[in-house]
Amino acid sequence: MPSGEEKVLQWAVEAGLLKRVKRTGWWCSGVKDPESVAEHSHRMSLLAFYIAAQEGADPCKAASLGLFHDLPEARIGDAHAVVKRYWKNLSEDEARAREEQNAGLPAGPGRARIASLGREWSAGRSPEARAARDADYLECAIQALEYFWQERSVAREWVDSNVKRLQTGTGKRLGRALKRVFAQGKWEGLRTWWKDIYQR
Repeated sequence: MPSGEEKVLQWAVEAGLLKRVKRTGWWCSGVKDPESVAEHSHRMSLLAFYIAAQEGADPCKAASLGLFHDLPEARIGDAHAVVKRYWKNLSEDEARAREEQNAGLPAGPGRARIASLGREWSAGRSPEARAARDADYLECAIQALEYFWQERSVAREWVDSNVKRLQTGTGKRLGRALKRVFAQGKWEGLRTWWKDIYQR
């Protein structure tokens, strides 16, 4: 039987699978090499921190929700919108995967805190969960623009559909700004953020 430390290491190895699990919805839009779930979760967590701080919520908790929200996908994979239409119990299966992942950790405050984050994400009612959910949608909209810049392979509907879901004031302001940039074709300024650094 593995020791408590070995169980944590097994859990970390499983979490590492998210670096290889691709976000499948992008394939439907023609993206040749879509981002991984881990790549999505990283930027989403950064956005969750910012949005929560702006909204007066706990930014560290919101960022933690972003880090852990897709952990079940290490077991069940990433399901895009078309798959969700046919997978009737996806939220239940995600919850079961999350519970089984947590059960593999040794009992203690770490496991309890991770389980609590999973429940909070699923409920989606706390200010931190609302900020993290906005970050989830906003990150997807930003990624859509990046793929559009690179490959012209995704259309406006990816931006529009995700921006419509934003709930917080900060999330909505960022979403409107993103739509303006896209509509006006001014993404070059976002894409070349590094130019100002070279010109200093």
